[in-house]
This record gives sequence, C-alpha cells and structure tokens, in this order.
Amino acid sequence: MDATYVIYFMLLSGSVIFGFQTLLLGLGGRLFLLYRSDPRRTFKLASSLGLAIACLSILTAISFNLQPLYMCASVLAYMLPLSWVVSRCKMRLIKPAPPPMPPPIGDEEIKQILNKRGLDGLRNKEDKP
Repeated sequence: MDATYVIYFMLLSGSVIFGFQTLLLGLGGRLFLLYRSDPRRTFKLASSLGLAIACLSILTAISFNLQPLYMCASVLAYMLPLSWVVSRCKMRLIKPAPPPMPPPIGDEEIKQILNKRGLDGLRNKEDKP
C-alpha cells in the first residue's frame, strides 16, 4: 500500500476533528452553546465540514499532483475560508433560547408589594368605587 493512500485514510478518519476546528474558529465560544442545545446536530455539522475539507484537499492534491506534505497543508488552507463562512452563518446556526417567563403574580402578592412600597392607600381608593 502506497504512503499517499495511508495519508488519505488518515485525513478522512480525522475529518470530524477538522470540522470541530472549523466550527471553533468560526463560532468561537459559541460552539459550546451549539453543542449544549443539540449535540447530534453539532456532530453532523462537524463531520460534514470535516469531510468537505478532507475531500477538497485530497482532490486538490490529486488534480495538481502535489506531494503529501502540500496536501496536509491544504487542509489548513481550506479550513480558514470555511471557518469564515461559518462565522457569517452564525445566527442561523445558533438560535437564541427565549428568556424564561416569570410566574404569574397573584392578587395577594400584588397587595403585599403595594404594602411594602407604601401604596396601599392607592389600592383602597381604587377598590371603593
């Protein structure tokens, strides 16, 4: 088996790591928010990005008849533009969680709040009519 095929296999098997590196470069600290919201989606996105990077670098090496060292360097060359694309699509990838709704306030709690602030006289005037 030729050494280039071993390098092809290594690139393809490490493609998920390349995808995570691209996501980390593109999203920065928000990668953990994406992972916490949906881990499956994060792995799918990382594996697809990594596979695209590895396949593009292999195809570039084959088409230009590059040596294996240049093929490995082309991984970085493809990782940087894809991380820029990921950073531009940041808002589509990470959907902000809605703020938690406060529990409804009952009448007794409203009366207690008015009493604490000294506005219980206003409450009595409104209750009379």
